Amino acid sequence: MSNVIQLDDSYFVAPQLVEADLASLKSQGFERIINNRPEAESADQPSGESIRAAAEALGMEYVSNSIDLSKLSQEQVDFQSAALLEDKKTLAFCRTGTRSSVLWVLLENGKGGNSSDLISYVSGKGFDLSRCSMAMAPLLKV
Repeated sequence: MSNVIQLDDSYFVAPQLVEADLASLKSQGFERIINNRPEAESADQPSGESIRAAAEALGMEYVSNSIDLSKLSQEQVDFQSAALLEDKKTLAFCRTGTRSSVLWVLLENGKGGNSSDLISYVSGKGFDLSRCSMAMAPLLKV
């Protein structure tokens, strides 16, 4: 799996995972997988349950926090934050990595990070968050 993008010391994002990716991720030191993709978003998408089973079989923690940007809420941001309380090397994924990046921006902004700087940083990593601005706006702290 070569398309893993590091956003901070322990939070990485990637597009859709498949079960076969997990052994490689484990060998790279990942301890937690967070699935930010809703089930059955596309016909070729593996089930969250199959990813969970494969992750847990390797001794990795699995968290499901399904995100639909049109319904993004503070509750989902808080859930992601709670999942990250214990410091572990974490890979969050969705279809392209964008939703997982949006959550990171919102989490860092909630800790006092400047939203414009955070969005620019993530954009520099290859994620265009402009299409997510409407979903993010009500949750960004000034």
